[in-house]
Amino acid sequence: MSLNKLEQIELEFEILIQKDRRNWLRVAKLLDQIESQQLYKLRSRSFTEYVKGLAQKNRINISTLWRARSGAKLYLEILEMNHLDELDESIVKTTPEQLETFSKVRTIAPTKIVEDVKEKMLKGENMRHELKELWQIYRPLKGGKTERGRKKEDPVVITDKKNKSQFVLPYQLKDTVRNENVQKNTVDTYWQDLKKMEKYQLSSENLARANILNALRSEQWIARTLNVDFSSNHEHLVSFVIQQPSKEIDVLSLARPEKNYKKRPIIIGSEIITALSSFKSQKQRIMTKALFCDYFYLAIPMNEEYIQKAESFSKDTNLGIICIGDHLANDTKHICKIHSLSTLQEPDLNYEYIIMQKVMERLLGWN
Repeated sequence: MSLNKLEQIELEFEILIQKDRRNWLRVAKLLDQIESQQLYKLRSRSFTEYVKGLAQKNRINISTLWRARSGAKLYLEILEMNHLDELDESIVKTTPEQLETFSKVRTIAPTKIVEDVKEKMLKGENMRHELKELWQIYRPLKGGKTERGRKKEDPVVITDKKNKSQFVLPYQLKDTVRNENVQKNTVDTYWQDLKKMEKYQLSSENLARANILNALRSEQWIARTLNVDFSSNHEHLVSFVIQQPSKEIDVLSLARPEKNYKKRPIIIGSEIITALSSFKSQKQRIMTKALFCDYFYLAIPMNEEYIQKAESFSKDTNLGIICIGDHLANDTKHICKIHSLSTLQEPDLNYEYIIMQKVMERLLGWN
């Protein structure tokens, strides 16, 4: 009887792979039946060995099956359900690939971003590109440790007046990156973020940098710079190396505001500054990078001291200033406001040749 049941499941699986491979949730349900009822023992010594044979028989990559299985389990967790049979394949719109990236993003990205992405996925929005961007931005934080021997600073006590609770941060957060939006978050959400920060020993500078990168994903500041109703192509390239590491532009943005394909894209560079000392120590390097771009910005925390330093730094130059807040806008990007616009200063032909060559190499994956 059990063998007949296994054969029926295997036949349905074969039809799914041939005619309805996108129905990954049904694939996950079939695998769950085989494992939970231990039907795999009729063919193999272990479930892993059975799945490997099933993949070979149907000429598909074994990772496709494991991804469907893990994606279904994560979807169950998101919906706070216990059994796969409770899920209706007809209403599940997301994909295993998106769920796989989401599972990584949620370990380190701010909880409000995670919740927003989750809601969009459940509604069926295609989050593949955005999840990829978020993972690229926040992934480095998982490896960012504070320096050994760093002097411990006095803890900061933040009070949640609404819930009459206090939280003590594990290290000093500077005013530039302090979450001024605590009262708008739930206690659980804020506590989850603190646990992430403590687990990965995040420095305030690294966290601020990631949040600024997240804000610069927006197209609105590009639209203001070019003074257009922005609906054309644009691309953001993070950590763009021009010639050597000392000439790395934090974010190089390419935009085509007009449908004139004879002209090269507009080049906009952004330098992220999260330490006040950088205004002095990095001045020459920043000005050199600006020579390669049509427009160039200093991207700084939304803090008066940083703004004053940036204003002094950019005086008598074409540099603009973008300020980034700690909280999110109406999407998964942090608040981003242009304090002063960059003015056009086209690079000379030598700089233009170098930057376009490096853009081509970057997009081809050659560097």
